[in-house]
Amino acid sequence: MGYILAWIFTRTDLRFKKVFSTLAVVPFMLPSWSYAAAWITLFKNRKMAGAPGILEVMGFTIPNYMAYGAIPIIICLTMHFFPLSFLLFGNAFQRIDSQMEESAQLLGANRFQTAVHILLPVMRPAIMSSILLTFARSVGTFGTPYTLGRPVKFNTLSTSLYFTHQSGEPGVMAVIALAMLLIGGLLVAMDVYVLREYKRYVTMSGKGQMSRPSALGKAQIPMNILVGLFLFFVIFVPLGILALSTFMITPGWFVKDNFTLQFWFAKETTIREAVPGLLRDPHLLTIAWTSVKVAGIGALICGTLGTLVGYAVVRLQQARLGKFLRHLSFLPYLVPGIGFGAAYLVLFATGRGPIPALYGTLLLMILAMSVMYLPLTTRASISSMAQMGTEPEEAAMILGAKWSTRMWRIVIPIQKKSLFSGILLAFIQGMKELSLVIMLAVPGLEVLTTLSIRYTDNALMQMSNGVILIIALITFLLTVISQHFMKTNLAQGIGG
Repeated sequence: MGYILAWIFTRTDLRFKKVFSTLAVVPFMLPSWSYAAAWITLFKNRKMAGAPGILEVMGFTIPNYMAYGAIPIIICLTMHFFPLSFLLFGNAFQRIDSQMEESAQLLGANRFQTAVHILLPVMRPAIMSSILLTFARSVGTFGTPYTLGRPVKFNTLSTSLYFTHQSGEPGVMAVIALAMLLIGGLLVAMDVYVLREYKRYVTMSGKGQMSRPSALGKAQIPMNILVGLFLFFVIFVPLGILALSTFMITPGWFVKDNFTLQFWFAKETTIREAVPGLLRDPHLLTIAWTSVKVAGIGALICGTLGTLVGYAVVRLQQARLGKFLRHLSFLPYLVPGIGFGAAYLVLFATGRGPIPALYGTLLLMILAMSVMYLPLTTRASISSMAQMGTEPEEAAMILGAKWSTRMWRIVIPIQKKSLFSGILLAFIQGMKELSLVIMLAVPGLEVLTTLSIRYTDNALMQMSNGVILIIALITFLLTVISQHFMKTNLAQGIGG
């Protein structure tokens, strides 16, 4: 899906590219289990406690394999992660000289042959990177397999790890966490191999590069309609289902008496005693503030460390230490999130020497998040630092400036845009994080994502969906603010 969409955006004269490219990255900004929540709201049957789904209320009989298990999980994860591939492929397509395709067509190749025999081989590094990153994220994701797999006892490594933690089996939990960490190590080794292979697929040289999109002609209108419908179904339909469910006592029953505002504003909901509406819950603001603190402080730590690592990697790029830091800093992103959280839980569950037990504290969540998202700020810093020459620092050294002075007065001001973008991206990821914090959060120290899962466990899907919408709203607002101040967006250039 990401490959086809990126090809359409970069290699054809599709209209409304800027609008479509911005919308195409929206699913990746949503919590990973938001699609699972929309799916269960639509397809849920009576096997699971609580109100049935919209389709069953409307008279349809939903089989278990469509409501729960592998098929729904694969579909939901695909809709959430395809923007990651879209961004990778879009940037890679832009670096391919269109003269390669034109030369193939002059020799008699049609569009399909050109795509298969020219573009596909050249895109091999991007394809491998997409597979590695998507696989790593999918293995570690918790919310989607938990929501859709639990009713039929369909377990993955992430849900098995959580259940062993809940049942008090630390030995089994440690074994599963170790297996997930080994998977992460294997993915890092594959990432190193892919980076080495990049040199064999150079598509930019010192010669002029041309980017001449192919004309769609009569297919212009149908292609725009198809792309628009696709984005409508993967963005607006799921969000619409989630929003509609929060105003209905029984989802799918479209009668006047079934519509209500109680899940947002009631002092006590009618479907569960002592459960107030979301906006009347005195704990919601505290939990939201905890989410902001954890994500915000973690993002600031990520930004600081990412800048230092990026500086060291670029300035020591010929040394072994620089290469080691480059690969080591990317390791957390390839390690499954829940496995990473379990490792921190085991490491800091009890006091070790001068380090006290951190389980159940805000500090442990901040520490785990600041390391987990370090690759985001590190990669942004490396890319930006590589474009900065050494002349400004050398001039400051001649004038006697210390390293700390050069960093504070020269490097950071020049790199502030990249630094801010990395911090913001880490903050957004932290706000919607569940897999990493599901075992680190305890009663009295919850974040919005764990609150949503708690409502799901108690068969309060309307409340759970409402929390997801609150997270999505915060994420969207932050994205809009970042675009306004930084004059950029994640898909900048792909829709140009």
